Amino acid sequence: MREHGSFEMEVRDQTLIVKCVDSWNIETVIRMCREYKQLAATICDQPWACLVDMTEWVLATPEMWAEIDKLNDWGNKHNQKFEAVVCSLALQKSLMVQSHEVLTNVETKFCKDLPEAYQWLADVGMLEPLHSEWSI
Repeated sequence: MREHGSFEMEVRDQTLIVKCVDSWNIETVIRMCREYKQLAATICDQPWACLVDMTEWVLATPEMWAEIDKLNDWGNKHNQKFEAVVCSLALQKSLMVQSHEVLTNVETKFCKDLPEAYQWLADVGMLEPLHSEWSI
């Protein structure tokens, strides 16, 4: 089946930044999880963080959450210490709060916008402060 929705990812300092776009199906989720682990592996020899930008994400099929739980468990075991999440919908935040119960070794902060998320990650030492561009 063809993928629905998309994402962009990059590593800045000790932070993996993930921007989620549109509605996802399971194929998109599986590819995102695979690429996430590949990029995170480049920084997980030290404590690291993830910034999840959901401001352009619409939602996904229900089977997505089992894959996200596996990914969060992987982060627990691979030195992830922080996660900043920016949601545009209350439903997104509710679903993400539930999924983050698996992140037992990770401090999570839900932020109102990207500048707040970047600032918090700078405050905890995962990003250099005052990046000139605050989005992926």
